[in-house]
Amino acid sequence: MYELRGVTKRYTRGKDVVHALDGVDLTIGDGDRLVIQGPTGGGKSTLLQMLGGLDRPTSGEVVLDGTDLAELPEARLTRVRSENIGFVFQSFNLIPTLTAQENVETALVPLGIKAADRRERAAEALKSVGLGERLGHLPSELSGGQQQRVAIARALVKQPKVLLADEPTGNLDESMRDEIMDVLERMWKEHGLTFVMVTHDSALAKKAPRLATIRKGRITVTEKTGA
Repeated sequence: MYELRGVTKRYTRGKDVVHALDGVDLTIGDGDRLVIQGPTGGGKSTLLQMLGGLDRPTSGEVVLDGTDLAELPEARLTRVRSENIGFVFQSFNLIPTLTAQENVETALVPLGIKAADRRERAAEALKSVGLGERLGHLPSELSGGQQQRVAIARALVKQPKVLLADEPTGNLDESMRDEIMDVLERMWKEHGLTFVMVTHDSALAKKAPRLATIRKGRITVTEKTGA
């Protein structure tokens, strides 16, 4: 479970101070699905970076399962990210010279898993997202939707507790957007993940059981019934 308490993040831009997050309090339970929406520059991606331990707050606490990520030494924080948090980004972030299977395997290398086990787990992860016949394909040989499926498999192959997605459908057309969301929601249910997603897409936000709206660094959470 996440507990964010009084989280602020300030950036200096020339002579100005930007309050990307301004006293955010937020609870995300185990197995929750939360969508974060807001205008460009409102703080939503900054908030996701805090949840993923990719950035540290200026002040406040970002507690995951009783551990304040903001206070961890870098080596321990890297370990928490490697073991417990999967990331999916808008731009896929695949290595162009590696096959789909090899890209997925990269998530397991920091965990010290043997090569044979890495290959087997990567193959199974790709099969789970419908790419069992594309293991040896390079990213350039895959469609945008297929590349995002590889990215999802890479995020989930290490069996994380948390899945964080930053505009995962932003580079896809409407039909492919719906396919990728079906995959993400199926993975969330099957693996019992805590799933947090940032999106500009109001159609996706409307379907979420919990919606966090963030503007000028301040957050409002709406609980939906029947979602």
